[in-house]
Amino acid sequence: MVKRLFRWFLGSIFLIIIFCVSSWYQTKKSLVRYCQETAAGTSLARAEERARQHGFRFINYSSADHKAFVTASGVMGRYVCVLEHDGKRVVKSALDFND
Repeated sequence: MVKRLFRWFLGSIFLIIIFCVSSWYQTKKSLVRYCQETAAGTSLARAEERARQHGFRFINYSSADHKAFVTASGVMGRYVCVLEHDGKRVVKSALDFND
């Protein structure tokens, strides 16, 4: 009985780990694609709209530096797409790894 319960417990933990890794990988792939597709010249409003359509968080609180940050909960903030802009249009996009 205890062995059976222990196997069930380990199996459940294993499935949770597989689900988390898969979710992380898919979200990272989507964020990388978003960052690559957000080219220079894209309007900032369009970049924000696309980010929200993909379920990403769009943060534009550093207007003095002219940078916006796009991330997702699936990557736990480790990957961030940094969009440099002039106030209206994206000038440059780059993916940062925060670890």
